[in-house]
Amino acid sequence: MANSGFGGNQLGESFEIVKEVVRDVKDSVGEMIEQGVQSVSSSNLTPQQFQQSLDSARDRKLEDQKQLAEARRKIEWYKKLEQEQKKVREANKQKETQRLQAQQQKEQAKKIQVVKLQQTPKKPGELPQEVLRTQVEIKTGKGIGG
Repeated sequence: MANSGFGGNQLGESFEIVKEVVRDVKDSVGEMIEQGVQSVSSSNLTPQQFQQSLDSARDRKLEDQKQLAEARRKIEWYKKLEQEQKKVREANKQKETQRLQAQQQKEQAKKIQVVKLQQTPKKPGELPQEVLRTQVEIKTGKGIGG
């Protein structure tokens, strides 16, 4: 069965989001290391500036963690969506199979009725009630009362 590609595209987008978040985290870690090296090597920073630098780095780290958590949440959502779509496709396929089987059974029953009619001995002017009923069903496509 051909895959619609819908779930695959979404997973691909999710992985791109994760890659982007990881790239951002790497950049942030690099910046924090660079700031740490600069703060150690330069004596120009006041204690207040040093604390602000640490706070800034901590804030960036928290933001990166939030982005990573959001990316994970989206990936899980896409996985669930893909599973639900698969269930719906399978249910629709099963319904279609059942419909086709029922249609084949109806056609087979009609063929049997036609064969019965052809094999029924006919007396001029007299047909059994069962044969008349069957003839009406075949002509109209409906049963008696339908």
